[in-house]
Amino acid sequence: MRPSLPRQGMTVAAGLVLAMTVLASACSSPSGTTMAPSTGGTVALGTNNPAQGDCTTNTSEAATAVGSVALDLTATTFQAQVVLQSGPPDTAYGLFMQQVPGSCPQPAANAGSLTTDSAGRGQASTTVPRVPGATTFYVQLVPGGAGAPTYTSDRISVGP
Repeated sequence: MRPSLPRQGMTVAAGLVLAMTVLASACSSPSGTTMAPSTGGTVALGTNNPAQGDCTTNTSEAATAVGSVALDLTATTFQAQVVLQSGPPDTAYGLFMQQVPGSCPQPAANAGSLTTDSAGRGQASTTVPRVPGATTFYVQLVPGGAGAPTYTSDRISVGP
């Protein structure tokens, strides 16, 4: 039979785990700069799109959701996991990872592609370098990789 920790010992162990978590989040990179924590969230992928080249219009108002995008930002990367649930079947899209200010509008798909199956569903995971100074992030799906977007995610904004 294995001895169990007394309740006080469990509290100490939980405190050690918490302290280690706090310490890990405050770690410095090898260059000595503090690493920013990861931020982001899951947002809707919808049919409400700004005009081609428009990097300022927010797209979250009254769009029909057709999927979702899990956005994750680190100090150096912009990552997205795109899930299209109800698009046209057998259609290829270029993925545009927009960062404002800094790299919007993208002149071409900068994050690969997503192709739907015969039921109109598709998934893609992608990562691009984060543009220094960018504070607003979103993803667009453009049919064939050129022209106006068909689907645009809601935006997330973070401080500088």
